[in-house]
Amino acid sequence: MKSYFIMNFLSKFIFFLKKPKIIIVAGKGKSDVVEVIYQAFKEKMGIEKMDFSFGSFLKENLFIVEQNQLNSQYLPGLIKNSELPILVINHVGEIPLESGFFAGDIEDVQEAIKLARLMPAHGFLVVNFDDDTVREIKIKSPAHAFTLGFQEGADLRASDVKLNTGTNFKVNYKGKMVPVWLEKLFGKEKIYNALTTFGVGIILGLNLIEVSQALKFYQDSETLS
Repeated sequence: MKSYFIMNFLSKFIFFLKKPKIIIVAGKGKSDVVEVIYQAFKEKMGIEKMDFSFGSFLKENLFIVEQNQLNSQYLPGLIKNSELPILVINHVGEIPLESGFFAGDIEDVQEAIKLARLMPAHGFLVVNFDDDTVREIKIKSPAHAFTLGFQEGADLRASDVKLNTGTNFKVNYKGKMVPVWLEKLFGKEKIYNALTTFGVGIILGLNLIEVSQALKFYQDSETLS
């Protein structure tokens, strides 16, 4: 037991010393968002899922974690001591089949709002533009806001969706457009997950083509079974 607490303390100390980049994911479907970002960037950027292991902090400089997987008392310190903190807030409302805006219960994002307010000015807030409840959180944070969705006005927008043996669509960003192919994956939520990965990738310095290629590794539990 004593050795566990020593290692735990050393892990936190190394984190605060190295100040690695950290991605915290909140909102509905956060486990899926963590998984797609992890799959896409594991090889290219050496991303790891945060578990406070001593060895991982010695080797890695980029971590991803679900909001509820860490004791909430640790999160302010992680955000404050990260070289580049990124807070992803996925949708909280039910995604409609038809195109358009939607909304969720504000009570479902209270913890995410607290984190957004803690974000420093050099951090980034990645939010679902189509979810009215989530979109409004960006005005509560000093961090740079990066929005994504299907609707006009989003920084990063999906269009031209076509379904066959998977999902084809185009990503539009600052006048540039790239095609995306999600093999054996269907549904708007999968597209939102891919858009989130594009947003995080751009913040980390990747271009659209690099992220599109990285998403070829994206498979969920259904396609893996």
